[in-house]
Parts: sequence; C-alpha cells; structure tokens
Amino acid sequence: MLNYKELVKCFFPFIILFPGITVNAQNDEIDFQTWTDVILTYFYSQKLSIGGDAGLRGIISSKDWNQFYIRPTINYTLAPRIKISGGIGSFNTFNKTLSNTYEIRLFQDAHISWPDIGWVDFYHRFRFEERFFFYEKLENDWNVRGRYLFRARTIDFKLLSKKKSFYLKGMWEVFVPIGESAAELFVNNQRFYAAIGHRSSDRLRFELFYIWQKSREFSDDGFRTSENIFRLRFFYTLKLPDLE
Repeated sequence: MLNYKELVKCFFPFIILFPGITVNAQNDEIDFQTWTDVILTYFYSQKLSIGGDAGLRGIISSKDWNQFYIRPTINYTLAPRIKISGGIGSFNTFNKTLSNTYEIRLFQDAHISWPDIGWVDFYHRFRFEERFFFYEKLENDWNVRGRYLFRARTIDFKLLSKKKSFYLKGMWEVFVPIGESAAELFVNNQRFYAAIGHRSSDRLRFELFYIWQKSREFSDDGFRTSENIFRLRFFYTLKLPDLE
C-alpha cells in the first residue's frame, strides 16, 4: 500500500499544474466530450521509429458533431533527452448545424525530457502546425499554429497489482495562433490534463484522461465553451528497439 509520502509524490503533477483550472467559466457554455485514441510505434533502430495515432472524438458524447483523425508520424532521437518528430494528419469533422470540415495538418515537434528528479520526471513539447481547412459550405483557408505542452509524470507505483505498473500524469498545453489568416470555426486557448496510466507489458499500456479546455469562435466576441473531455488512449509498440 502507498504511504503518505508516496501519495504526495504521486499527486505532485496535479498539485503544481491544476490551480489554473479554477479559471472563471460561468459565462461559458459547458460541454462534455469523449475521445478515444490508438497510438502505434515501430522501432527501426534505437533512434528511429515510425508510427502514429488515430482516433474518434464526440462519437459517444455528441449527436451534433463527431470527428475521425489519423496522423502518421516519424521520430528521431538526437540525444538521450532530445527527440524530433514530424508527420501529417487528416481530420474529418462532421457537424449537423455547422459546415463539415476536412483538415490536413502538417506538424513538426521538438521533445525535451528534463529534468528528472527521481520520483517524477518532466517533459516539454514544442510543436508547429500548418493547417489547411476545406469546408463544405465556406471558403477554404489555412493557418499556422504553435503549441507548447508541459508534462509531469510520476514513477511507476503499485495499485491493484503486485508489481509497479501504474503512474500519474499532469499536463498543461497552450495554443498560439501565428498570423491572421484563419477561418477555423473554433479555436482552443489552453488545456489542462490529468491522467492515470497502466503498463500491461513492455509493448502495451493505456491511459485514462480527464481534460478541461476552453474554446471560442474565432471572433473575439464569439461563442465560448468550457469543455470537459474524457479520453482513453491505447499505446502499442509493434516492434521494440533492438538492444545494442
């Protein structure tokens, strides 16, 4: 069983990240969503891997919209704590009251894992996205967006099993539109994440998330939502890296 000190260590990611979730949202429309994702990885070597993710959003929780996406990715490790990646995403959004949208999204990432203080490690992701929007009833457009994600993750601990296979994560992400050209219907401001993960094996793990985010119409005085998202993510490694 976990003792008091271990509990404090495990919940440390949420203690440092989640005070910001108390932002006043009483004037926002409250929305609930469900997301499900599968993430696959195939290692060609210790440094090079390919894979990507695919998922469904809003299928269970919403009758007004749903989204399917697939996002192939290539990753390369420059140093033990530094990785770069890039790829292309395809996002299909189907709406009952708004225009259906097809989006092609190019992205480039830089990942830095630092610092690691033993019982919790920290991670930073810097992402740039070139987004091309194709609307069913509106004029097509494109924009560029920057994203920064900060994550704190605990070491593995025992919960329901005899081995240390569970972990906790707290994350914060901010979105920064670049330039003025963008006809995107809704714009994310920032997200807060809380998750519990489980490692079933060297190849398979899964994470259950609660995500809170604020979105608005692209115009400054447009419709705003406060969104509560429940997300289930499955990670599977098709081929593990060869030991050198």
